[in-house]
Amino acid sequence: MEYKIAVLGGGPGGYTAAIRAAQLGMSVIIVEKAQLGGTCLNWGCIPTKAILSCTDVLSKIMNSEEFGIKVEKVSYDLSRIMERKRSIVESLVQGLDKLFKLRKIEIVRENGSITGMNEITTSSGRKITAENIILATGSEPLELDCFNIDHINVITSNDALSLEEVPEKMLIIGGGVVGCEFAGIFSELGSKITIVEMLDMLLPTEDNQVSRSIQTSFKKKGVDIKLKTMVEKVTIIGDGNIVVNFNDGTQESYSKVLSAGGRKVNIKGNGIDEIGTELINGKFIKINDFMQTSVPNVYAIGDITGKMMLAHAAAAQGIAAVSNIAGKVQEIDYSAIPSAIFTSPEIASLGEREQDLKSKNIDYKVSRFSFAANGKAKGLGETEGFVKILTDRSGENLLGAHIVGPHASDLIHELVLVKQNKLSLHALTNSIHAHPTLSECVLEAAEGIFKMSIHSI
Repeated sequence: MEYKIAVLGGGPGGYTAAIRAAQLGMSVIIVEKAQLGGTCLNWGCIPTKAILSCTDVLSKIMNSEEFGIKVEKVSYDLSRIMERKRSIVESLVQGLDKLFKLRKIEIVRENGSITGMNEITTSSGRKITAENIILATGSEPLELDCFNIDHINVITSNDALSLEEVPEKMLIIGGGVVGCEFAGIFSELGSKITIVEMLDMLLPTEDNQVSRSIQTSFKKKGVDIKLKTMVEKVTIIGDGNIVVNFNDGTQESYSKVLSAGGRKVNIKGNGIDEIGTELINGKFIKINDFMQTSVPNVYAIGDITGKMMLAHAAAAQGIAAVSNIAGKVQEIDYSAIPSAIFTSPEIASLGEREQDLKSKNIDYKVSRFSFAANGKAKGLGETEGFVKILTDRSGENLLGAHIVGPHASDLIHELVLVKQNKLSLHALTNSIHAHPTLSECVLEAAEGIFKMSIHSI
């Protein structure tokens, strides 16, 4: 065989796997048709956060009088915002390319298909053989025919990252993570936003209290929310004039429609469905605890496994797959992988939701501490939200954690450490936290499990 490992796909899972293989002294090659970084770096996590950082600055300026600072004639330059986003993405892509060059990892910039248990064939006809193959082909925005997506008037999340004008009135189809993040971005830029969601709440994968909190926040900002409603028909009358019919019998016109209703995994047309790998409901690749598919020397990581469609989950799976190939047994505790949603306020979660504990008849304890009672949050003018902790009845074992508020995506990791290492919650409550900091909210929520929170009843 030419290589110890061949990786198909250069997203967060694929490029992380390749780098770890090189670190462990294995010969490795990666096949990626586009830029390294995949959806996350090029069309997802990084570009959206780059834009969000701009709208966060705009929001602070618009509310600066609260801090005794007067700013007149506030405006923004969308082209400059988009250029900044492109610059950030390009610099990170170039950084990855440099890492691969320094580590002497070969990149084949072509389409690739798995054509055998030990073989990947590229679009130019090159046949790459390896002892082990790691599939990391990711996913892409789901395009439903009924939404009449033309990528100009009715757009996907990829298209939204390159808009040259802010839509006057936008409908966002789907109240999940993507839909809510874009709702926050474009509402801050002045769009009149409507979110339509077929279920009975936004962010249905989150704890119910979190979902209710973000719905209240959006309504305060003037975002219209249509729950338990479906889009029946989308008609493009002309550029900037789209008529949408809903299943409640109503009809409305919009200048832009964003389809944010999910993603489809890339397991078709690249040989994955032809080599005998077992699938789950014909949709995801089935893997064992060591990332192996039903074909022993073929591993799968990332979105195509259907575990957790998160960049950092894919990266963790990539490291685990390579470690197992190297004979260093490694499994993943998915209950200890956090998720983050970059709305304003931010959302972060870990482990069990309260509604799930109730439905499973699991005896539990819950504690919640509000950012409104925290001195640092008051100073920042960001008091919306809370830290919520769920444990077993002893209070010792962390079952889940949910944060809505400033820097939630950073604060969650104190709880990740407890969960991942199966520590007693007392490991957190016995740790002295600096004052005044937002992290004190995590401490107080943990203390609340034992009825020992200083600043709450």
